[in-house]
Amino acid sequence: MTDDPYNTARDLHLMEGFPPPSGKLVDRTNALMTPPYNRWSYLHMRNLFPSAAVTGSREVRPIEFEIDSGINKLTVPRGDGSVAAFPEFLRETYTDSLLVLTADHLVYEHYDNDMHGARAHQMMSATKSFAGLFALMAAADGLIDENAPVVDTVPELAAASAFATASIGQVLDMVNSMDFNEDYADPDSDIFRYVWALGWMDAPAGSNVGNLYDFLQTLAKDPAHEHGEIFRYQTPKTDVVNWITNRATGKSFQDQMAEVLWSKLGTEGETYVLLDRCGTLVAGGGLNAAPRDLARFAMMLLNDGRVGDMQVVNPAIIDTLEAGGDRDAFARGPEATGTMTQDWSYRAQWWVRHTPGREAITAIGIHGQWVYVDRRRGVAIVKQSSQPMSSDPEADQFILNAFDAVIDRVSAG
Repeated sequence: MTDDPYNTARDLHLMEGFPPPSGKLVDRTNALMTPPYNRWSYLHMRNLFPSAAVTGSREVRPIEFEIDSGINKLTVPRGDGSVAAFPEFLRETYTDSLLVLTADHLVYEHYDNDMHGARAHQMMSATKSFAGLFALMAAADGLIDENAPVVDTVPELAAASAFATASIGQVLDMVNSMDFNEDYADPDSDIFRYVWALGWMDAPAGSNVGNLYDFLQTLAKDPAHEHGEIFRYQTPKTDVVNWITNRATGKSFQDQMAEVLWSKLGTEGETYVLLDRCGTLVAGGGLNAAPRDLARFAMMLLNDGRVGDMQVVNPAIIDTLEAGGDRDAFARGPEATGTMTQDWSYRAQWWVRHTPGREAITAIGIHGQWVYVDRRRGVAIVKQSSQPMSSDPEADQFILNAFDAVIDRVSAG
Protein backbone atom coordinates (compact mmCIF):
# COMPACT_ATOMS: atom_id res chain seq x y z
CA MET A 1 0.00 0.00 0.00
CA THR A 2 2.98 2.31 0.33
CA ASP A 3 2.93 2.95 -3.42
CA ASP A 4 -0.67 4.22 -3.44
CA PRO A 5 -0.57 8.04 -3.64
CA TYR A 6 -4.00 8.27 -1.99
CA ASN A 7 -3.11 6.33 1.15
CA THR A 8 -4.70 7.51 4.38
CA ALA A 9 -2.74 8.39 7.51
CA ARG A 10 -3.55 4.95 8.90
CA ASP A 11 -2.34 3.25 5.71
CA LEU A 12 0.89 5.21 5.99
CA HIS A 13 1.29 4.36 9.70
CA LEU A 14 1.81 8.03 10.55
CA MET A 15 2.27 8.76 14.26
CA GLU A 16 2.20 5.08 15.20
CA GLY A 17 4.60 3.83 17.87
CA PHE A 18 6.23 5.26 21.00
CA PRO A 19 7.93 7.19 19.52
CA PRO A 20 6.93 6.99 15.86
CA PRO A 21 9.88 5.95 13.68
CA SER A 22 11.78 8.32 11.41
CA GLY A 23 9.65 9.36 8.46
CA LYS A 24 6.39 8.71 10.31
CA LEU A 25 6.60 11.56 12.83
CA VAL A 26 4.33 14.59 12.35
CA ASP A 27 5.45 17.83 14.02
CA ARG A 28 5.39 21.59 13.41
CA THR A 29 8.02 21.29 10.67
CA ASN A 30 5.80 19.23 8.38
CA ALA A 31 2.22 19.51 9.69
CA LEU A 32 0.97 22.63 7.94
CA MET A 33 1.51 22.04 4.24
CA THR A 34 3.71 18.98 3.75
CA PRO A 35 2.30 15.77 2.24
CA PRO A 36 1.66 13.09 3.28
CA TYR A 37 1.94 14.32 6.88
CA ASN A 38 -1.08 16.60 6.48
CA ARG A 39 -3.24 13.49 6.10
CA TRP A 40 -2.75 13.08 9.86
CA SER A 41 -2.21 16.64 11.04
CA TYR A 42 -5.41 18.14 9.60
CA LEU A 43 -7.36 15.96 12.03
CA HIS A 44 -5.03 16.66 14.97
CA MET A 45 -3.99 20.32 14.76
CA ARG A 46 -4.47 21.12 18.43
CA ASN A 47 -2.01 18.33 19.27
CA LEU A 48 0.68 20.42 17.58
CA PHE A 49 -0.27 24.10 17.93
CA PRO A 50 -1.79 26.30 20.66
CA SER A 51 -5.55 26.65 20.33
CA ALA A 52 -8.69 28.06 21.90
CA ALA A 53 -12.00 26.22 22.07
CA VAL A 54 -15.19 27.53 20.52
CA THR A 55 -18.06 26.69 22.84
CA GLY A 56 -20.85 24.78 21.14
CA SER A 57 -24.58 24.50 21.74
CA ARG A 58 -26.15 23.33 24.98
CA GLU A 59 -28.38 20.99 23.00
CA VAL A 60 -27.60 19.31 19.72
CA ARG A 61 -30.06 20.17 16.96
CA PRO A 62 -30.75 16.96 15.02
CA ILE A 63 -30.13 16.91 11.29
CA GLU A 64 -32.80 15.31 9.15
CA PHE A 65 -31.50 12.76 6.65
CA GLU A 66 -32.83 12.02 3.18
CA ILE A 67 -29.92 10.16 1.62
CA ASP A 68 -29.61 10.12 -2.17
CA SER A 69 -27.55 7.03 -3.01
CA GLY A 70 -27.56 8.06 -6.66
CA ILE A 71 -24.86 10.64 -5.98
CA ASN A 72 -22.31 7.83 -5.79
CA LYS A 73 -23.26 6.85 -9.34
CA LEU A 74 -22.45 10.26 -10.83
CA THR A 75 -19.49 10.80 -13.13
CA VAL A 76 -17.21 13.82 -12.96
CA PRO A 77 -15.09 15.29 -15.78
CA ARG A 78 -11.42 15.72 -14.90
CA GLY A 79 -9.40 18.70 -16.07
CA ASP A 80 -7.78 16.61 -18.83
CA GLY A 81 -11.15 15.68 -20.32
CA SER A 82 -11.33 12.14 -18.93
CA VAL A 83 -14.19 11.11 -16.68
CA ALA A 84 -14.10 9.76 -13.11
CA ALA A 85 -16.71 7.83 -11.22
CA PHE A 86 -17.80 9.73 -8.12
CA PRO A 87 -15.90 7.45 -5.67
CA GLU A 88 -12.80 8.00 -7.80
CA PHE A 89 -13.29 11.75 -7.57
CA LEU A 90 -13.48 11.52 -3.78
CA ARG A 91 -10.30 9.46 -3.60
CA GLU A 92 -8.32 11.49 -6.14
CA THR A 93 -9.07 14.77 -4.32
CA TYR A 94 -8.00 13.34 -0.94
CA THR A 95 -11.49 13.80 0.50
CA ASP A 96 -11.69 13.36 4.27
CA SER A 97 -15.36 14.34 4.38
CA LEU A 98 -17.98 15.43 1.88
CA LEU A 99 -21.54 16.36 2.87
CA VAL A 100 -24.32 17.50 0.56
CA LEU A 101 -27.36 19.24 1.99
CA THR A 102 -30.51 21.11 1.16
CA ALA A 103 -32.22 23.66 3.37
CA ASP A 104 -33.95 20.84 5.22
CA HIS A 105 -31.99 17.61 4.82
CA LEU A 106 -28.57 16.05 4.64
CA VAL A 107 -28.68 14.10 1.39
CA TYR A 108 -25.16 12.66 1.18
CA GLU A 109 -22.36 11.94 3.65
CA HIS A 110 -18.92 10.45 2.97
CA TYR A 111 -15.97 10.01 5.32
CA ASP A 112 -12.45 8.65 4.92
CA ASN A 113 -9.06 8.92 6.63
CA ASP A 114 -10.64 8.34 10.08
CA MET A 115 -12.94 11.36 9.79
CA HIS A 116 -16.49 11.36 11.19
CA GLY A 117 -19.29 13.87 11.50
CA ALA A 118 -18.28 15.36 14.86
CA ARG A 119 -14.50 15.40 14.38
CA ALA A 120 -12.73 18.75 13.96
CA HIS A 121 -10.77 19.21 10.73
CA GLN A 122 -8.43 22.02 9.72
CA MET A 123 -10.26 24.52 7.47
CA MET A 124 -7.30 26.70 6.48
CA SER A 125 -8.47 29.89 4.74
CA ALA A 126 -12.15 28.99 4.96
CA THR A 127 -11.62 30.62 8.38
CA LYS A 128 -11.44 33.95 6.57
CA SER A 129 -15.07 33.77 5.51
CA PHE A 130 -16.22 33.60 9.13
CA ALA A 131 -14.08 36.64 9.94
CA GLY A 132 -15.69 38.47 7.03
CA LEU A 133 -19.17 37.46 8.13
CA PHE A 134 -18.52 38.75 11.65
CA ALA A 135 -17.33 42.07 10.19
CA LEU A 136 -20.51 42.43 8.12
CA MET A 137 -22.63 41.58 11.17
CA ALA A 138 -20.81 44.26 13.17
CA ALA A 139 -21.40 46.73 10.33
CA ALA A 140 -25.11 45.88 10.33
CA ASP A 141 -25.13 46.63 14.06
CA GLY A 142 -23.57 50.05 13.43
CA LEU A 143 -20.24 49.14 15.04
CA ILE A 144 -18.18 49.26 11.84
CA ASP A 145 -18.32 51.67 8.91
CA GLU A 146 -16.82 50.11 5.78
CA ASN A 147 -16.05 53.57 4.40
CA ALA A 148 -14.09 54.62 7.48
CA PRO A 149 -10.28 54.51 7.59
CA VAL A 150 -8.76 51.42 9.18
CA VAL A 151 -6.76 53.58 11.59
CA ASP A 152 -9.93 55.07 13.05
CA THR A 153 -10.46 51.71 14.74
CA VAL A 154 -6.89 50.40 14.93
CA PRO A 155 -4.52 53.40 15.19
CA GLU A 156 -1.62 50.99 15.77
CA LEU A 157 -1.61 50.39 12.00
CA ALA A 158 -0.70 53.99 11.16
CA ALA A 159 2.89 52.89 10.54
CA ALA A 160 1.84 50.15 8.10
CA SER A 161 1.34 51.81 4.72
CA ALA A 162 -0.65 48.79 3.49
CA PHE A 163 -3.42 49.85 5.88
CA ALA A 164 -2.70 53.42 7.02
CA THR A 165 -4.63 55.09 4.20
CA ALA A 166 -6.97 52.20 3.32
CA SER A 167 -10.64 51.97 4.23
CA ILE A 168 -12.08 49.13 6.28
CA GLY A 169 -14.12 48.01 3.27
CA GLN A 170 -11.04 47.84 1.06
CA VAL A 171 -9.28 45.54 3.51
CA LEU A 172 -12.45 43.50 4.00
CA ASP A 173 -12.64 42.89 0.23
CA MET A 174 -8.83 42.52 -0.13
CA VAL A 175 -8.51 45.41 -2.57
CA ASN A 176 -6.15 47.46 -0.41
CA SER A 177 -2.67 47.57 -1.92
CA MET A 178 -0.08 45.48 -0.09
CA ASP A 179 3.43 44.32 -0.98
CA PHE A 180 3.20 40.68 0.09
CA ASN A 181 3.99 37.47 -1.79
CA GLU A 182 1.71 34.56 -0.86
CA ASP A 183 3.37 31.77 -2.83
CA TYR A 184 3.06 28.66 -0.68
CA ALA A 185 5.47 26.77 -2.94
CA ASP A 186 8.25 29.35 -2.45
CA PRO A 187 10.02 29.02 0.93
CA ASP A 188 11.35 32.57 0.51
CA SER A 189 7.90 34.13 0.07
CA ASP A 190 6.32 36.50 2.57
CA ILE A 191 3.77 33.93 3.67
CA PHE A 192 6.56 32.07 5.43
CA ARG A 193 7.54 35.24 7.34
CA TYR A 194 3.91 35.35 8.43
CA VAL A 195 4.02 31.72 9.60
CA TRP A 196 7.28 32.39 11.48
CA ALA A 197 5.63 35.33 13.25
CA LEU A 198 2.81 33.04 14.32
CA GLY A 199 5.33 30.60 15.74
CA TRP A 200 3.82 27.79 13.68
CA MET A 201 7.20 27.10 12.06
CA ASP A 202 10.65 27.83 13.41
CA ALA A 203 12.16 31.00 11.97
CA PRO A 204 15.75 31.04 10.71
CA ALA A 205 18.35 31.79 13.34
CA GLY A 206 18.70 35.49 14.03
CA SER A 207 15.26 36.44 12.67
CA ASN A 208 13.30 39.01 14.66
CA VAL A 209 9.75 37.83 13.96
CA GLY A 210 7.80 39.11 16.98
CA ASN A 211 4.13 38.08 17.01
CA LEU A 212 1.08 38.51 14.79
CA TYR A 213 0.22 42.05 15.95
CA ASP A 214 3.83 43.15 15.52
CA PHE A 215 4.01 41.59 12.06
CA LEU A 216 0.84 43.34 10.81
CA GLN A 217 2.32 46.71 11.72
CA THR A 218 5.29 46.15 9.38
CA LEU A 219 3.34 45.56 6.16
CA ALA A 220 3.85 48.08 3.37
CA LYS A 221 1.79 49.27 0.42
CA ASP A 222 2.64 47.92 -3.02
CA PRO A 223 4.05 50.92 -4.92
CA ALA A 224 2.71 49.52 -8.20
CA HIS A 225 -0.96 49.83 -7.20
CA GLU A 226 -3.30 52.17 -5.38
CA HIS A 227 -5.87 51.05 -2.84
CA GLY A 228 -9.00 49.76 -4.56
CA GLU A 229 -7.30 49.15 -7.89
CA ILE A 230 -6.92 45.36 -7.86
CA PHE A 231 -8.01 42.38 -5.80
CA ARG A 232 -5.06 40.52 -4.35
CA TYR A 233 -5.52 37.61 -1.99
CA GLN A 234 -3.19 38.05 0.99
CA THR A 235 -3.80 36.34 4.31
CA PRO A 236 -2.63 39.07 6.75
CA LYS A 237 -5.47 41.29 5.51
CA THR A 238 -7.89 38.92 7.25
CA ASP A 239 -6.08 39.27 10.54
CA VAL A 240 -6.50 43.04 10.22
CA VAL A 241 -10.23 42.55 9.55
CA ASN A 242 -10.40 40.43 12.69
CA TRP A 243 -8.46 43.03 14.70
CA ILE A 244 -10.95 45.70 13.59
CA THR A 245 -13.95 43.52 14.47
CA ASN A 246 -12.48 42.52 17.84
CA ARG A 247 -11.87 46.18 18.68
CA ALA A 248 -15.31 47.31 17.47
CA THR A 249 -17.31 44.59 19.21
CA GLY A 250 -15.14 44.00 22.27
CA LYS A 251 -15.27 40.28 21.53
CA SER A 252 -12.76 37.73 20.30
CA PHE A 253 -13.36 35.68 17.14
CA GLN A 254 -13.93 32.53 19.20
CA ASP A 255 -16.42 34.20 21.55
CA GLN A 256 -18.32 35.76 18.68
CA MET A 257 -18.44 32.46 16.82
CA ALA A 258 -19.79 30.75 19.92
CA GLU A 259 -22.36 33.45 20.72
CA VAL A 260 -23.78 34.41 17.34
CA LEU A 261 -23.42 31.13 15.44
CA TRP A 262 -22.49 27.88 17.17
CA SER A 263 -24.76 28.30 20.22
CA LYS A 264 -27.72 28.79 17.89
CA LEU A 265 -26.95 26.13 15.29
CA GLY A 266 -27.20 23.16 17.64
CA THR A 267 -23.64 22.02 17.05
CA GLU A 268 -22.41 18.58 18.09
CA GLY A 269 -18.68 18.40 17.35
CA GLU A 270 -15.45 19.84 18.64
CA THR A 271 -14.52 23.29 17.33
CA TYR A 272 -11.34 25.22 18.02
CA VAL A 273 -9.15 27.93 16.54
CA LEU A 274 -5.37 28.08 16.41
CA LEU A 275 -3.37 30.81 18.14
CA ASP A 276 -0.02 32.44 17.56
CA ARG A 277 2.91 32.16 19.96
CA CYS A 278 1.39 34.85 22.21
CA GLY A 279 -2.14 33.49 22.30
CA THR A 280 -3.54 35.71 19.53
CA LEU A 281 -6.17 34.03 17.37
CA VAL A 282 -5.20 33.47 13.73
CA ALA A 283 -8.21 34.49 11.64
CA GLY A 284 -6.34 33.92 8.38
CA GLY A 285 -6.49 30.15 8.75
CA GLY A 286 -6.96 28.81 12.27
CA LEU A 287 -10.46 27.30 12.33
CA ASN A 288 -10.91 23.57 12.94
CA ALA A 289 -14.53 22.44 12.75
CA ALA A 290 -16.63 19.30 12.37
CA PRO A 291 -18.31 18.60 9.04
CA ARG A 292 -21.83 18.23 10.40
CA ASP A 293 -21.53 21.56 12.19
CA LEU A 294 -20.35 23.22 9.00
CA ALA A 295 -23.35 21.58 7.34
CA ARG A 296 -25.62 23.17 9.95
CA PHE A 297 -23.99 26.53 9.20
CA ALA A 298 -24.55 26.10 5.46
CA MET A 299 -28.17 25.03 6.00
CA MET A 300 -28.71 28.24 7.97
CA LEU A 301 -27.42 30.24 4.97
CA LEU A 302 -29.74 28.32 2.64
CA ASN A 303 -32.62 29.21 4.98
CA ASP A 304 -31.95 32.96 4.63
CA GLY A 305 -30.12 33.07 7.93
CA ARG A 306 -32.75 31.26 10.00
CA VAL A 307 -32.56 28.23 12.26
CA GLY A 308 -36.08 27.21 13.18
CA ASP A 309 -37.71 30.34 14.61
CA MET A 310 -34.39 32.14 15.21
CA GLN A 311 -32.97 34.74 12.83
CA VAL A 312 -29.24 34.02 13.22
CA VAL A 313 -27.88 36.12 10.34
CA ASN A 314 -29.71 39.03 8.74
CA PRO A 315 -30.70 37.91 5.22
CA ALA A 316 -29.53 41.28 3.88
CA ILE A 317 -25.98 40.28 4.88
CA ILE A 318 -26.24 37.05 2.89
CA ASP A 319 -27.61 39.07 -0.05
CA THR A 320 -24.57 41.35 0.23
CA LEU A 321 -22.26 38.35 -0.02
CA GLU A 322 -24.14 36.89 -2.97
CA ALA A 323 -23.99 40.20 -4.86
CA GLY A 324 -20.22 39.86 -4.75
CA GLY A 325 -17.40 42.35 -4.90
CA ASP A 326 -15.75 44.51 -7.56
CA ARG A 327 -15.52 42.18 -10.56
CA ASP A 328 -13.27 44.55 -12.47
CA ALA A 329 -10.79 44.72 -9.59
CA PHE A 330 -10.92 40.92 -9.39
CA ALA A 331 -10.26 40.59 -13.13
CA ARG A 332 -7.26 42.93 -12.88
CA GLY A 333 -5.72 40.94 -10.06
CA PRO A 334 -3.42 37.91 -10.15
CA GLU A 335 -6.10 35.50 -8.85
CA ALA A 336 -8.17 35.78 -12.05
CA THR A 337 -6.66 32.66 -13.61
CA GLY A 338 -7.61 29.04 -14.14
CA THR A 339 -11.04 28.30 -12.70
CA MET A 340 -11.55 31.83 -11.37
CA THR A 341 -11.79 34.29 -14.22
CA GLN A 342 -14.44 36.85 -15.09
CA ASP A 343 -17.18 34.77 -13.46
CA TRP A 344 -15.82 35.32 -9.93
CA SER A 345 -15.41 38.13 -7.42
CA TYR A 346 -14.46 38.46 -3.76
CA ARG A 347 -16.60 40.07 -1.09
CA ALA A 348 -16.01 40.23 2.66
CA GLN A 349 -13.60 37.29 2.63
CA TRP A 350 -15.90 35.08 0.53
CA TRP A 351 -15.23 33.85 -3.00
CA VAL A 352 -18.34 34.56 -5.06
CA ARG A 353 -19.19 32.64 -8.22
CA HIS A 354 -21.28 34.50 -10.78
CA THR A 355 -21.53 31.83 -13.50
CA PRO A 356 -25.14 32.06 -14.78
CA GLY A 357 -27.18 29.24 -13.28
CA ARG A 358 -24.32 28.25 -10.97
CA GLU A 359 -24.07 31.25 -8.63
CA ALA A 360 -22.63 30.49 -5.20
CA ILE A 361 -20.93 31.98 -2.16
CA THR A 362 -17.91 29.98 -1.15
CA ALA A 363 -15.48 29.66 1.75
CA ILE A 364 -12.28 28.09 0.41
CA GLY A 365 -9.11 26.92 2.12
CA ILE A 366 -5.89 25.55 0.68
CA HIS A 367 -5.35 21.80 0.43
CA GLY A 368 -9.02 21.31 -0.44
CA GLN A 369 -11.34 22.91 2.15
CA TRP A 370 -14.74 24.12 0.85
CA VAL A 371 -18.07 25.38 2.13
CA TYR A 372 -20.00 25.92 -1.11
CA VAL A 373 -23.48 27.46 -0.90
CA ASP A 374 -25.80 27.71 -3.92
CA ARG A 375 -28.77 29.58 -2.46
CA ARG A 376 -30.64 29.91 -5.75
CA ARG A 377 -30.84 26.16 -6.22
CA GLY A 378 -31.00 25.38 -2.52
CA VAL A 379 -27.99 23.08 -2.23
CA ALA A 380 -24.75 23.36 -0.28
CA ILE A 381 -21.64 21.18 -0.07
CA VAL A 382 -19.00 20.84 2.64
CA LYS A 383 -15.69 19.28 1.59
CA GLN A 384 -12.70 18.74 3.88
CA SER A 385 -9.53 17.35 2.36
CA SER A 386 -5.84 16.72 2.88
CA GLN A 387 -4.61 17.30 -0.67
CA PRO A 388 -0.84 17.27 -1.19
CA MET A 389 -0.71 20.60 -3.02
CA SER A 390 -1.73 23.84 -1.35
CA SER A 391 -3.27 25.22 -4.53
CA ASP A 392 -4.00 23.20 -7.67
CA PRO A 393 -6.14 24.80 -10.41
CA GLU A 394 -6.71 21.42 -12.08
CA ALA A 395 -7.94 19.91 -8.81
CA ASP A 396 -10.13 22.97 -8.20
CA GLN A 397 -11.77 22.54 -11.59
CA PHE A 398 -12.29 18.83 -10.88
CA ILE A 399 -13.96 19.76 -7.59
CA LEU A 400 -16.18 22.41 -9.17
CA ASN A 401 -17.18 19.91 -11.88
CA ALA A 402 -18.21 17.49 -9.14
CA PHE A 403 -20.13 20.17 -7.26
CA ASP A 404 -21.96 21.13 -10.44
CA ALA A 405 -22.89 17.50 -11.11
CA VAL A 406 -24.12 16.98 -7.57
CA ILE A 407 -26.15 20.19 -7.46
CA ASP A 408 -27.66 19.49 -10.89
CA ARG A 409 -28.90 16.15 -9.55
CA VAL A 410 -30.12 17.30 -6.16
CA SER A 411 -31.84 20.47 -7.36
CA ALA A 412 -33.57 18.59 -10.19
CA GLY A 413 -35.02 16.17 -7.66
